[in-house]
Amino acid sequence: MSAEDEDEAAIEQELALDLWEGQFEFVGGGYGGDGLGDGGVCVRGGGGGEGPVHIIPPLRLGSNGAKKTEAHFWCEDLTEQVQMLQQQVSVLADNQNNTDDRYTRAKQDSAALQARVHMLEEQLRESELRAEERLQEEQKRHRELVVRIEREKQLQIENCNIRLQTLELEGASLREESTRLRSQVERLRAEKQASEEQRGEEAVILAALREELQTLRDVERRAKDERIANAQVVEELSSEIERLKADQRGAHNLEARSQSELNGKLHDDLTARLNELQMEVTGLRHQNKNLQETNEELQAQMLTRSLEEGRNLLTGVGSGNSLAEELEAMSAQELRDNTQEQITLEKMRTALKEQQEVNSQLRSYIDGILLNIVDNYPQLLEVKTH
Repeated sequence: MSAEDEDEAAIEQELALDLWEGQFEFVGGGYGGDGLGDGGVCVRGGGGGEGPVHIIPPLRLGSNGAKKTEAHFWCEDLTEQVQMLQQQVSVLADNQNNTDDRYTRAKQDSAALQARVHMLEEQLRESELRAEERLQEEQKRHRELVVRIEREKQLQIENCNIRLQTLELEGASLREESTRLRSQVERLRAEKQASEEQRGEEAVILAALREELQTLRDVERRAKDERIANAQVVEELSSEIERLKADQRGAHNLEARSQSELNGKLHDDLTARLNELQMEVTGLRHQNKNLQETNEELQAQMLTRSLEEGRNLLTGVGSGNSLAEELEAMSAQELRDNTQEQITLEKMRTALKEQQEVNSQLRSYIDGILLNIVDNYPQLLEVKTH
């Protein structure tokens, strides 16, 4: 038996019309009763139709209209009760109809709800299947994601290890390079110290060379004076020799025979004197030539040093900045100072123009010196080239 059948049986049992206390039915010949005479009223005295049955005999009235007895009053009351019970039966019938309607509606609602329950169960099963499939897909995707992340992590770890090894090698090479650079810095510092010392020595040597150059200039001047004097002496000696030769020819013509021995002796003396003077002139010429070569070399060295110093001034070799850069830096510093001191723009332009003119004059002066050296002493450039 299904649940619906059980519900219907319970409702029918509740709605069953059992006999209750006070319920009655008509018995007798007129009502198809138990042969109780012309008729009467059968009254049950218990609840649920289980009480004793009381049969009230029908009322027999006299023909002359006798007075009503208690039975007649009781029958009237009973009639009223019957009418009331009939009304109750009508109400119960209406209630039964309403109950049947409610039962029908409840049955329909139950069927609809049952169908909805089945539909919801189907939806639930479908949702569970979809959720299971989605869960499996998510688990599969998560497993793949975990595998991919593990693989990427492994690759990243390998890359980090390779990079770490590379960085360690670079660190070792950088440490070696740092050590090498430190040693190089120490070496350069020592070379700088040696260069500074050498520069000081060269400055001393330069001062000595300048003094020597001045001395050589004095020597050159004295040699020049001596050369002039020697030239005069040579000219005088040449004149004396020519005169002596003329005297010798005249004496030879006049006193060829008598003065032969004296002339021979004089000729020997003059020849020896002439040879001595010629040797002295040759020595003086050689000495003059040596002095000229020494003078030219010293002048070349002096001009070379002047040229190098001029180039150093222009290019700033051996120092932080060149002369022009120092002047321009000085000009810029003056401009900044003037700006800080709130000098007018016209004064600043004038100062800059004057400084630029000074720089131009200095460059022109240095260029003139260099051009003069190139025009007058081109051999210096050849010496520098060789």
